This record gives sequence, structure tokens and C-alpha cells, in this order.
Amino acid sequence: MADKGDGKKFGKLQWLLLLGALGVASMLANSFMQFDPKQKTVSTPTASDGDVSAFSSKKAESNSMAQYEEQYEAKLKDVLQTINGVGQVEVMVNLESTEEVIVEKNRNSTTQTTKEADKGAARDITNETNQEQVVLAKGNTGDTPVVTKTIKPKVRGVVIVATGASNLQVKAWILEAVQRSLGVPSYKISILPKKA
Repeated sequence: MADKGDGKKFGKLQWLLLLGALGVASMLANSFMQFDPKQKTVSTPTASDGDVSAFSSKKAESNSMAQYEEQYEAKLKDVLQTINGVGQVEVMVNLESTEEVIVEKNRNSTTQTTKEADKGAARDITNETNQEQVVLAKGNTGDTPVVTKTIKPKVRGVVIVATGASNLQVKAWILEAVQRSLGVPSYKISILPKKA
């Protein structure tokens, strides 16, 4: 009789183990069914939605920086090729950051001063509170911030490679053109002769 009791307990344990194994197997199967090998996007785990937006804004920022650099390079190349004696020219512009957009803000500041005195000692306690709120304008696509100023990105450095750069007069003209068009000091500009 003791053997039958042990057999029933072992049978229940087997059923519990079997159910647990089935549960784990179904969870694994579910995770594999959601995987799509044709899917090109890879989702990266993030702590919060704020991290996702920060990641996407960094990606957008790097794209817009590359676009700005390409625009600066194309315009500068067009200008330099029109200078007498420059010849073939290659331009590389490196920016510090993207453009800076300044928006209108409502500012509210309050100052509260309290005088306290106890046992011959007096003191003034000042509390300052500053609040800022972005001014929004209603439009067809929704509320958008009111932009007061847009500041172009600052140039970190410029490299010019031109066939006529071995001529000192042409090199001086290139330097002046770059300084005046981009507002860059001469120590951030490198002008080199292009190999023939």
C-alpha cells in the first residue's frame, strides 16, 4: 500500500513538471513566432519613452548636420571655382552643431523676502521663483512654438584642396573668400595644393 501512495505522489509531480515544461515551451514558441527575419528594423531596449525620443532626435540631429555640411561644401565649391586660378577644388566643412532655434517664452518671476528676528538676531530670507512657458501658435497641424530667431551652425573647420593653391595670390584669395562667406578665422582654415 505504501508503494501505491508513493506512485500517486510521483504521478502528480510528473504532471506538474509536464505542465511547467509546456508553459515554458509555449512562451518560447510565442517569442519565436513574433520574430520576422525580413524585418530590417532592430528594436533596442530602452528604459523609457524619453530615451527613445532622445535617440531619434540624436539621429535626426546627425542627419541635419550632414545635410548642412553638404550644403556649405557645395556652395563654397561653387564660389571658389569661379575665382581666377583656383582650378579644380574639393571642399570639406566640419560643423560644431546643428542650427539653434530660439523660441518665444512667457517668463514669470517672483521674489519674496521674509524678515525673521529672535533673541537679538535678525535675518532676511529671500525666495525667488522663475517660471518659463513656451509660447505656442495655433496652426493647421496643431500648436507650434513661436520661433523668434534661428542661428546658423558654427563652423569648426574647413579644408580646401585646389590645383591653384600652390600660387600664394590664389591661396590668399581662397582664404579671404572662406573667411568672409563662413565667418571663420584663418586658423580654422586649411588650404592645400591638389595633386596633378
